[in-house]
Amino acid sequence: NFFLTISVPAGGPAVLDLQEVESKVDGFKSFTKKMDESTIQLNQTVNEFARKQVAGFKKEYQKVGHSFRGLSQAFEMDQQAFSVGLNQAIAFTGEAYDAIGELFADQPRQDLDPVMDLLALYQGHLANFPDIIHVQKGALTKVKESKRHVEEGKMEIQKADGIQDRCNIISFATLAEIHHFHRIRVRDFKSQMQHFLQQQILFFQKVTQKLEEALHKYDNV
Repeated sequence: NFFLTISVPAGGPAVLDLQEVESKVDGFKSFTKKMDESTIQLNQTVNEFARKQVAGFKKEYQKVGHSFRGLSQAFEMDQQAFSVGLNQAIAFTGEAYDAIGELFADQPRQDLDPVMDLLALYQGHLANFPDIIHVQKGALTKVKESKRHVEEGKMEIQKADGIQDRCNIISFATLAEIHHFHRIRVRDFKSQMQHFLQQQILFFQKVTQKLEEALHKYDNV
């Protein structure tokens, strides 16, 4: 058993408050359940959104672009000089919408895919905690039983103390793992959300740039 290789930190409390430990573990159990449910839902939502961007959004934007080019081709039937600038501007607008469609198709690799990778990683982490919590709960149960057996004269106090010591070690290790998980979780999700939003901003700046370029084509019409 891994817990047998662990020793309690020197200078630490001899015995942890079992009620406090149980409360913290129960709270973490509820947290992991809720986090697991939310990561599954977010992963499904993000995956669907990415799929729409790669296929649906690209197709719709390029459909708009194609329609603008069709209008431009119709206008080109008028060969008068004052029409040329407008024809070219509308054709450029169609090209801009084609380009925006390509931007949408490429964007999930920049922002949504990394989010899904992180969610998958944490779903793997969360899958490990039920076993850890089960061991912790088992240790707490044994301590409660040993105290009752001592009171009933069915167990020597020295043996009960040994059970208490083992539970203490398991509790220290479990609480340390919970603390470490939360610290790493905050670090990872902060970094990922910053990256996601930065990439979203860059993406919409590119879209805005394409639209502004198209808009300027009409200045001299």
